[in-house]
Parts: sequence; structure tokens; C-alpha cells
Amino acid sequence: MAAAFVVLSAAGQANYRQSGTSTVMIAGTSTMHDWTMTSTGASYNATFEVNADGTPSKLTMVAFTLAAESLKSKEKAMDKNAYKSLNTDKYKDISFQLTSSKITGKTITCIGNLTISGTTKPVEVDVTYEAKNNTLVCKGSKKIKMTDFKVEPPSFMFGTIKTGDEITISFDVTLSQIKL
Repeated sequence: MAAAFVVLSAAGQANYRQSGTSTVMIAGTSTMHDWTMTSTGASYNATFEVNADGTPSKLTMVAFTLAAESLKSKEKAMDKNAYKSLNTDKYKDISFQLTSSKITGKTITCIGNLTISGTTKPVEVDVTYEAKNNTLVCKGSKKIKMTDFKVEPPSFMFGTIKTGDEITISFDVTLSQIKL
């Protein structure tokens, strides 16, 4: 996804985008064993109001996009079944758009709209951050149910192996301030 950034003239606002490798991991269970799928293909953009020392005082914008088929497990058959459940032929991306936020200490509570497989639901996720040299290292996780997003939990071997409905989405991203 190409990102476009607008220069904000108000003092104290800073635009950030991901730098380096970010990781998104989805973890779940099945009747056979626990499983994970991981991607380094996410795109993050954020705008913060920052204090004089560079620490965030307010998060005003977050846009996250992940190509669903960039999620990979250790098994190609599992990936294929997951993509089928996510309906990736029609819905290519998983995305999040911030609607509001609150910063308390080193935790940012993000409220926004998560879209998976064409279904959008409001979610709240707590993100911890560490500020260093115009970068923010952000980590968080959120448990959701696939069926809340109209995703049928994948099954394998003609339904004899079934995945659990609840999954945990975790992320680890470094955001760097954009110098314009």
C-alpha cells in the first residue's frame, strides 16, 4: 500500500511510519495442536501530538493494512485453508482505522474499526510503547472470535481437525518519525 503523508502545520504534531521489520502474528488452537501464522507485510501510519521531549501526548490517526495472504504458517495446506476461510479472493486486506485513543503512561488505548474478510467491527486494543530517538517501539495483542467477523474457523481432513473460534492477534512494530 502506498502511503501519502500530509504535512501538519500545527506545532507538536508528528507523522510516523513503520521502519524496519514489523511482525503480525495470529495464534489459535485446534483439536490437534496450537498454531500460528506470521506476517512481516503490514503497513502502519500514525500521527501523534508529541511533547517537547518527543514522547506522545495524543494519538490522532492510525492506519494499519495487512495483505491477508502475507500471513504464513509452517504448512502450505493450512495457509490455503486459512485464505479460503478469510475469503482472500474477494477481501485482500485486513485493516484497522483509529476512531479514538487515550494515552496513560506508556500505554495507548486504541479504539477503532477492524476489518477482516469484509466485516468491520469496533475493537479496543492496548498498545505499550517505548520512545527512543524519534522512534516508537509499539507492541500489543487482541483476542477476537473469527465468527464475530463472519469467518468460519478453518477445518482440515474433512472436518476431523477443527480450529478454535478464538484467536490472538499480536503485533510488534517500530514507528519512525517522518522528517519532511
